[in-house]
Amino acid sequence: MAKIFLTGMTGLVGSALATAVLSTRPDYRIVTLARKNAVTSARERIERVIREQCDFDGIPGAADDILARIDVIEGDIVTTSVSEMLGHDFCKDVSIIFHCAADVNLGKDLDKKTYNINFNGTVKMIEMAKLLNVKEFHYVSTAYVAGKRVGMAKEDSLVDSGFNNSYENSKFNAESLVRNSGLNFSIYRPSIIVGRLSDGKVRRPLAFYRILEFMAKMKKHHCAKHKIDPTDWMEMDLRFQTYPSETVYFVPIDFVQKAIFALFFKPVCNKTYHITGNSPVSVHDIARNISNTLKIRGVRVMEKVENPTADEKLVTRFLGDLLPYYSSQIIFDQTNIREALGEEFISWRFDDEHLGIIMKEFLRSFFPNVEWLQQL
Repeated sequence: MAKIFLTGMTGLVGSALATAVLSTRPDYRIVTLARKNAVTSARERIERVIREQCDFDGIPGAADDILARIDVIEGDIVTTSVSEMLGHDFCKDVSIIFHCAADVNLGKDLDKKTYNINFNGTVKMIEMAKLLNVKEFHYVSTAYVAGKRVGMAKEDSLVDSGFNNSYENSKFNAESLVRNSGLNFSIYRPSIIVGRLSDGKVRRPLAFYRILEFMAKMKKHHCAKHKIDPTDWMEMDLRFQTYPSETVYFVPIDFVQKAIFALFFKPVCNKTYHITGNSPVSVHDIARNISNTLKIRGVRVMEKVENPTADEKLVTRFLGDLLPYYSSQIIFDQTNIREALGEEFISWRFDDEHLGIIMKEFLRSFFPNVEWLQQL
């Protein structure tokens, strides 16, 4: 039986990979590192996440069998030492490490927590891989190791073009460690993960959804203040300051799951894969769909906002860390993923219809008690 040591199982990518592998390959077993919290043990957290993921994948009946092949080490990627991890019998015969754990904080990192988790966590996993003499090391990086690059970002290239935040910097340096480790590696670089292509559902919404949440709350506030029916269209003169990108790479979580699962079972040959798809949307597409979904007129995107209003200052305060991703001028190379999986694998399109689907699904699912959002 093949045994994988997997970090980050409670995250979107880690849980999706675990259920995909264990539901289809009875000859695989996973050992995972997970934290406990004040009320829940590490094992209980893993059980909850795997059952949620199985429900999401449409295979709820597979959860018990999957969980029977997951061994949990209670610990933390920062504070648990390699020797402590290797002290568990679970780690015997581990032949593959799949390192997903990361802190996806796009804001300031004043205490270096994000950098420490992402960089030093990778240091530990590489050390552990060498001590176990694993045959494969799989690492989930991010497409945005490209940072402030303008133009084409190659899959097998890692060029320091400057960074927007500590997250990008930490993942760049961690990926460099993997490349120079001497291990047999595969590196996966997802872009901005959103809901499924078919129905827009996502198990746990990340970065992009904060904009939708912010705009929905702002409309709710304005409607209450001005006694406007929230089901009607309303005027909201609101300017977002960012250079309007034509290449925002949203990637559906089901594509991320299928792509990484398929690549995982390909020969490991020290290659990097952009898990981004090849169907970017523009910032104006996004703004238009947010406006249409929430029935808001007057939202504009511009390079420079003069004399910002109080509401516009709130945009900067709560969403400022996201705005660089909507001014990105990067184009992501698809050479390796095409060669490995074929052109048809990335032939899906992300357009206005899918933008509308993911927005409405999020607003209905995560604001269940807001009646007017249930009518979208």
